[in-house]
Amino acid sequence: MSPKPLLFASVLALALTACAAVPGEAGPSAATESTQVAVRLSPAARATAVFEADGNQATYDAPLDALKAGDTAGYLTLLARMPADERDEDKFANAYLALDRASAGDMAAARAYLRLTGDETSDMEQPGFYLWVDAWLKALEGDLEGAINRHREVAGGMPGITADLSLAAMLEAAGRNDEALAVYEALTPTKIQAPEHEFDPQGIIFAHISTVIVRHSLLLQRMGRIEEAQQVYQQLADAEPEQATSYAAAIDSLQTGKNLDNEPLTVKTGFALALSDVSYAMQQQRYIQTVMMGGTISGLDDKRTAFDLAILLIDPENENIRAGVIDALYSEALYPGAAHVALTAPETSPSLQISAAQALLMSGDEAAARSAVERALAITDDKDRLSTLYGALQLRALLDDRQAAFDLVPELLGLAENPAEKAAALGASSSIYLHFGEPAKAAEYARDARTLDDTHERRMVLADALGQAGHINDALVILRSERVARPNDPYTLNSLGYFLITRTDKYEEGYKVLARALLLADSDPYIADSFGWALYQLGDLDRAKGLIESAREELSPQSHWEIEDHLGDIYWHLDRKDDARAAWKLALDNYPPKADGERIAAKLADGLTTPRPEKRPLPEISLEDLEVERQDI
Repeated sequence: MSPKPLLFASVLALALTACAAVPGEAGPSAATESTQVAVRLSPAARATAVFEADGNQATYDAPLDALKAGDTAGYLTLLARMPADERDEDKFANAYLALDRASAGDMAAARAYLRLTGDETSDMEQPGFYLWVDAWLKALEGDLEGAINRHREVAGGMPGITADLSLAAMLEAAGRNDEALAVYEALTPTKIQAPEHEFDPQGIIFAHISTVIVRHSLLLQRMGRIEEAQQVYQQLADAEPEQATSYAAAIDSLQTGKNLDNEPLTVKTGFALALSDVSYAMQQQRYIQTVMMGGTISGLDDKRTAFDLAILLIDPENENIRAGVIDALYSEALYPGAAHVALTAPETSPSLQISAAQALLMSGDEAAARSAVERALAITDDKDRLSTLYGALQLRALLDDRQAAFDLVPELLGLAENPAEKAAALGASSSIYLHFGEPAKAAEYARDARTLDDTHERRMVLADALGQAGHINDALVILRSERVARPNDPYTLNSLGYFLITRTDKYEEGYKVLARALLLADSDPYIADSFGWALYQLGDLDRAKGLIESAREELSPQSHWEIEDHLGDIYWHLDRKDDARAAWKLALDNYPPKADGERIAAKLADGLTTPRPEKRPLPEISLEDLEVERQDI
């Protein structure tokens, strides 16, 4: 499979936004043993309800169904109607109901769900998470001194560094910034090591360290200590020298305030931030435990989705949390739920309209997707115009609105100011021209982007554009050089190997390179597809079919046009004509680049006209084949 494209988003915006009690109806607890009694929900929860075409509120057979629909109201209703002993089997069920009551200002009902009596002796018998929540409930009630003391008493049982991050957030909300700074300083190691590539386990540690440093620098920026903020953030730049251009832009923004949404933390936003840290840490724990036991993660992470939807009850305006829920639903092809979460925010924004448009498009509602894109462009202002254009440009391309997409390119390039923004804009423009079958123009933009921001990602995008433009040797020089620099990066190997088997006659070398990539990432569907296609090129259709079908299954419920296109060709040659046409149809439904779409449409109409690949002996692979020397470039 060809390299994954760069996302149409500013690295700077992502780096800085990733770090950053609602009044309502009070009343008795929503808990009830009877399914006939109405459940009292907060205004924040009621605003999330899904309604059917007939105007009635949606009902669900199970809580998971409500989560998949993005319906927090439906989810909480089912939890509240569970027998109490069933809820007690999962401590978070009561916690979510407690957070909903807290969002409505009903702290007594919130504590009732958490089985907290106010007696510290008996309270200490409750789970540590409940006690930690109670510390934040005290803060929401205005007792910040008591909240901080309570937090320090009970936070020892929290996962990872979440207790320290939570304390820092609470101290910030209380205006005790110097104490919060001390927490961040204590959490920052003296030496920071960045991951070598996407599959490097060091990435988990680096993500935690990055969170600490970003929050530290943002707090210093809010305090007006700009030079110190820049020095703190420089630690990340020093760990990733290849990303110097992007980090330079971020460091500059600490001075200018550009692209920063850096409001002081309130108790509400601090609590939401702390809850999101817990949600992420627990997801990482589940992931690590599953991998260590030899398993794989698949399906919707319902625990994190439920947790994050509960966080939005406390802080409905939190777009970072909302974006995470949207992404989780989208990645599981739950497009109506993703669109619903995007469109039920208390106040819309350009980014939420873009998210809704993406989900609506994949749901098959192109008219609604276009309307959402137009709405995003209409409501954006100078502050977020640039980031909105990235999303609008991508969606215009997927909607096959060629001229409308091209019309956005000059504005995008004109708004970009610093080298990082200009490189990102050039990269997005390159992708658009590549999508519409103009690789020579795409290569020009990609080359200019690399000149401004010479990173691995930019070089790989340039190589892909050069290859599609017919400059095979120029592309190979880049790909082979990247392999030398990143010999253990499966995606780098995948890009080189796939290029060799699709754009050259070096099938044997491509096969060996892809074999190493698969060895390093044996469960990655994109790499499995590439290796399967190498088998196809060498005439081993049965093994190719098995491997690419496994890639399809691994990617499910998502699908990718290239995997389906490959399977269609294999099925056709195996005399499974109906399966071939079904695969090609699914490929077209997944918005391939224009030239590929036309090629696939021709196959769907007329079948394959090329002969079945001739079967050849598979190359033998030795340890020496898995190594690379600089003279091979």
